[in-house]
Amino acid sequence: MSSKTIGGAVLPSVHTPLYRLPKGTKATVVDVVSHAVFGDLDDQVTLRLKELGFLPGAMLEVIGFGLFGADPIAVRINGTKFGLRRAEAEKVLAIPLPA
Repeated sequence: MSSKTIGGAVLPSVHTPLYRLPKGTKATVVDVVSHAVFGDLDDQVTLRLKELGFLPGAMLEVIGFGLFGADPIAVRINGTKFGLRRAEAEKVLAIPLPA
């Protein structure tokens, strides 16, 4: 199995960061990982994402992207829509569901 690095963490290739999922993709959240860009605030950002419902096993759908595929990334989770910055979306690992 191949692996990749995000924010210093080595991840198996089956887990896809949320920002890499195309519009319309439905997926299951696997984990919320650390990301170096947040520095000392990383634990607080992780906690906030979990409070919003980005918990292992939660189902989500990518519903859109900002202009030219940039920020924000629009996601529906637990019936609520959220706009995430790319760095926040990099923290959320998911497994895409078959179409």
